[in-house]
Amino acid sequence: MNYNPSTIERIGDLINGIRVDTGALAAETYFHQNQTELFTVHGRVRIHLLFGEVTEAISNNAATVLYNFTSTSPSIAVQPMCAASGSVAQLAVGERIFWVGGAVATAAVLTATPGISDINPAPQIVGTDGGVGTIGIKAEAADCTDGTVKFSVFYTPLSDGAYVEALV
Repeated sequence: MNYNPSTIERIGDLINGIRVDTGALAAETYFHQNQTELFTVHGRVRIHLLFGEVTEAISNNAATVLYNFTSTSPSIAVQPMCAASGSVAQLAVGERIFWVGGAVATAAVLTATPGISDINPAPQIVGTDGGVGTIGIKAEAADCTDGTVKFSVFYTPLSDGAYVEALV
């Protein structure tokens, strides 16, 4: 049996959550020892998957990456969604910086093989009913000079009108 591509996409939304992608982000611009906001969260959502996939190999710089949430309304300072990953130095095309969910102290995981993620994340709820916040990354320990990464989030709305949109 063959399904129409729009039917296949809708089934994916129902099973995995709604997907939102950033553009390909240059590591030399976004992987510095500072905060970069990736997605705006309107309302309250359940995050099912969150990862960055390398689209151009990362430089040999020992940067680590963590995901976090910040809210402007109500005001909530930067809060980690996970602990920092291992070094992203020399990640190859197709490797991922994967948020695993669950306990906030769990580090983001770097996939060991390009194109394969063997991680089954635990959902996390972010945002507040009627609030606006952001999901971002923070690179730590070093700056990267080369490479690109594209980030994706899969989510389910949990409050009326809730949604996520890419910022970059």
